[in-house]
Amino acid sequence: MKSALISSWTLFFGILLFMVGNGLQGVLLGVRAEQLQFGDVMTGLVMGGYFIGYFSGSFIIPKLVSRVGHIRVFGVMAALASASILVHPIVENASIWMLMRFMTGFAYVGMYIVSESWINDKATNSTRGGLLSVYMMVQMFGMIIGQSMLTFGSETGYDMFLAVSIIVSFAAIPIMLTAARSPDFEAPEQASFRRVYHNSPLSVVGMGITGFNAAIVFGMGAVFASKLGMSFIQVSYFMVAIGAGAMILQYPIGKLSDLIDRRTVILIAHILSLGFLLASFFTSTISFLWLGLMMALYSGVSMPLYSLYIAHANDYLSPRQVVSTSAKLVMINGLGAIFGPPMLGYAIYLVGVSAFFGVQIIMHAAMIGFVFYRMSARPSMPVEAQGPFVAVRGTSVASTLLPEAEWDGRDDEDTDDEALVQDAS
Repeated sequence: MKSALISSWTLFFGILLFMVGNGLQGVLLGVRAEQLQFGDVMTGLVMGGYFIGYFSGSFIIPKLVSRVGHIRVFGVMAALASASILVHPIVENASIWMLMRFMTGFAYVGMYIVSESWINDKATNSTRGGLLSVYMMVQMFGMIIGQSMLTFGSETGYDMFLAVSIIVSFAAIPIMLTAARSPDFEAPEQASFRRVYHNSPLSVVGMGITGFNAAIVFGMGAVFASKLGMSFIQVSYFMVAIGAGAMILQYPIGKLSDLIDRRTVILIAHILSLGFLLASFFTSTISFLWLGLMMALYSGVSMPLYSLYIAHANDYLSPRQVVSTSAKLVMINGLGAIFGPPMLGYAIYLVGVSAFFGVQIIMHAAMIGFVFYRMSARPSMPVEAQGPFVAVRGTSVASTLLPEAEWDGRDDEDTDDEALVQDAS
């Protein structure tokens, strides 16, 4: 593990830099869109453009990588990400911004796919889980650094847009120099939606809702904070608190789900999420510090749901089925993310800024009811039969890094598709 990290440090450093750029521009564009008064609905569409590009790229980029190679694709995607952010301060038009956000999402998912392929190429069965954990921590830490950098720029100047472009451009240097050769690459085999749903209805519905809520928090969080009247610096700290909560509580919650029934942990996470949202709603205009704390706790208990739902689905799979099913769940999560910002923008237009809490409260309440229903419809899996939890992030190829794909805690020959469907019904 140590030697794998040493040989990969430049790759992780490059990943850290482009996540810094991603974190900074997400907060920056939310604040600027509110300053330019694009309107609630249009702002939601602008911020949602990123997730449309992200979702589209998850289908197209693997084919490009197979056709022209990792290095060329990464270079093009880095150039696209660096250039697209510079268009925003030049053309202050909502439709153009939405197109640029689409391009940014497309570029970033491309960089994720290529960098994860290189990490996977360096991993062995014994180091894959550890490298994935480091990769996740680097991503989250980079996002937090980027969100905090908003405090160093001006509210109306071009400096932060230039900073994002420069950071992303520099990020490409260590990654492309590290990639001495192109790893073997295969796009994940696609499982049918029907098969995935029969395997775990809870994971399918939960992944869609989790993507929806996460896109609201990270895509519209800065817009919400600006609408509350927070200063430039307060918006930055608000988003940092959300990112820090997600990073700190990811592992403890995941570890708990390995010790007790996974669905119980999912249920508790949804209940706590609803509670922290209610607390945030009633105190949002009273104390900035209290709101930041409640939102950090909300992020901490809600963001691990992504990994929990993948782990829950994997509990009912043989090792050979993990990658294809996880890839489909990631796509469902991305589809949910597309609708989050636009729907929130429309809800804010109808009822006001409190919709930021209200929409998510409704989603968590609905999931609490659905979890109870699924717990009554299918018996719990014994804890000792559950696969290991691994924290994963919403990219289309992250599933290829999952150690569960190499885990042989269940006999692959004794488990067939028909039995799996029968168990899920």
